[in-house]
Amino acid sequence: MKHHACIAIGINQYQLLQPLSYAALDAEGLYAFLVEEAGFSPDGCLLMTDTSPSLWGHSTYPNRENILRLTESLCTEHLQHGDVLWCFFSGYGVSYEGKDYLMPVDGNPADIEGTGIPVQLLLNTLKNAPTETVLVLVDMNRSQIVKAGETIGVETAQLARDLEIPTLLSCRPNQVSRETSALRQGFFTTALLEGLRSGQCMTVKGLDRFLSDRLPELCDHHLRPKQEPLMVVNPPGKAHLVILPDVSEMPTAALAGRNGNVAVGAEINGYDRPQMATATAQLLAKEELPAAARTSEDSPAQMPSQVSAPNTVRPTDGGEERPNLQKPEDLEPVGSDKSFLQQLILWSGATALVLLLGVFLTNRSIFVGQQEGNPPTRAQKAQNPPPQKSADALVPQNNLPIVPAATQSKPQPSSQQVWAEAKTLLKDGSASSFNKAVEVARTIPATDPLYPQAQQDIERWSLTILDIANGRAARGDFQGAIGAAKLMPDLNKPAYNQSQEAIAQWKELSKEQQINVALLSAAKAQIKRGDASSYSKAIQKANQIKSSQPKYEEAQRLIGEWSETIFKIAQLRSSQGKLKEAVQVASLVPSGTKSYQPAQKAIANWKTKLSPQNKG
Repeated sequence: MKHHACIAIGINQYQLLQPLSYAALDAEGLYAFLVEEAGFSPDGCLLMTDTSPSLWGHSTYPNRENILRLTESLCTEHLQHGDVLWCFFSGYGVSYEGKDYLMPVDGNPADIEGTGIPVQLLLNTLKNAPTETVLVLVDMNRSQIVKAGETIGVETAQLARDLEIPTLLSCRPNQVSRETSALRQGFFTTALLEGLRSGQCMTVKGLDRFLSDRLPELCDHHLRPKQEPLMVVNPPGKAHLVILPDVSEMPTAALAGRNGNVAVGAEINGYDRPQMATATAQLLAKEELPAAARTSEDSPAQMPSQVSAPNTVRPTDGGEERPNLQKPEDLEPVGSDKSFLQQLILWSGATALVLLLGVFLTNRSIFVGQQEGNPPTRAQKAQNPPPQKSADALVPQNNLPIVPAATQSKPQPSSQQVWAEAKTLLKDGSASSFNKAVEVARTIPATDPLYPQAQQDIERWSLTILDIANGRAARGDFQGAIGAAKLMPDLNKPAYNQSQEAIAQWKELSKEQQINVALLSAAKAQIKRGDASSYSKAIQKANQIKSSQPKYEEAQRLIGEWSETIFKIAQLRSSQGKLKEAVQVASLVPSGTKSYQPAQKAIANWKTKLSPQNKG
């Protein structure tokens, strides 16, 4: 019997990059599913996060050394021929000089080649493992500050084709992979776990088909830019590889998920079998319908046991499955032309009666006045003219008070209209629009059938506000983050308290950012073109910015660029025959930068050439 193993890596607390919020939860969620629900062997599964426990006597802290060592150990010592291996990564990825790198927890943006993990190295290690099937899933976030490249994923896709390793990227090279507070996960991992639990992803082909529909739909539902997965399969026949254990060979207890649901295999020999929609898809389907229109069969307690009806259809726009209900006009007509004519006459008569009743009510005072007495003559009208009416003193007629039009109350909008208005406010996707939508939705009373749906939307929109604030903070826009977080409603107390704590933290970071911006400006002002010592002084100023402070990543990037410039000046002095000056200039290149080791080698070479000159 073949064994299934996995490597799940998720990094939140980067040492030199802006922290992520849910990458570790992504890895933990997939690891838990594969081990607890899919039947993967815990002995062959490797979890590496900021807080994961040790394994095989080694730390699983996801720095570069540990990732490379434990991956190599798993592939060479814990796998056998015929096994299936999953490799999942959630964290930062960058492209540098045409090559893709996964950034470990200690990855340095100033030295990507020296501290990053080349995707080529990782894929070659997995390729050499004695396994029958390898599946790679990469969810690479892009740092908003590190501008190492804009085509992350291009080399990864090409390597996957060349090495014939089925590889799934969380988005296309021109898109951005995102995470959200509303889901407390990345969009890619959320869709991935839905697909695996639905039973529709037993093969590579099934996984690709599900995510291609579900991931863009999930982003659209949360009002985020489209994110489309990219599956690379070469040769095409590998699309039918089975990537999950055969449920027929597993005990029933192993199939039970953490919620007590049993996952049933959905594909045989590469062909999908109709399966029930996922729990989240059902919830989203319910959100699109008024609560009053739902039947008792949509109750959460019964939802997991429901299966799709045989006549379900899948809409072309990528929406979730819905029953293909037969419309009344699709039924075969019953009755004759005579019955139709009778119905037409009855409806016409009823319409005329309603119109006459409306005319009577509109002119009621005229009809009633004529019945109570004879109409006055012209002489009587001349002798007793009608009193003039004013807006302040309106005379009641026929014992019915007359109410001024200005004081008549307008009809209150229905809850359905209020709900629709709240959703309309979300079009621009700003934090203020979500705040306004929440305020409108809060007016729906607790006794209304739409109230539960409104509360779900309010919670989701509130978390989206926090997500927008976190996104601004990740880009270094702390003032914008504070402004967004202040719009967070106080309905969800844990999330509200989290926003208040974040505001206090961002205020401090904003002050530090202003100081560091001024520091970098002063460093740049010191630079004189062609003067190596000026670059060295600028580096000393930039080094005052600590790793925990804003603008640290930018400072490291500038230090790397200035160090490279110093080395180029040294090389220029060497080409001019000024070897002694070249050595002095190259000595200014600081350690820890990309140019340091080449500078040290050049210094040794130049000193060797200087020795005969000194003797002479």
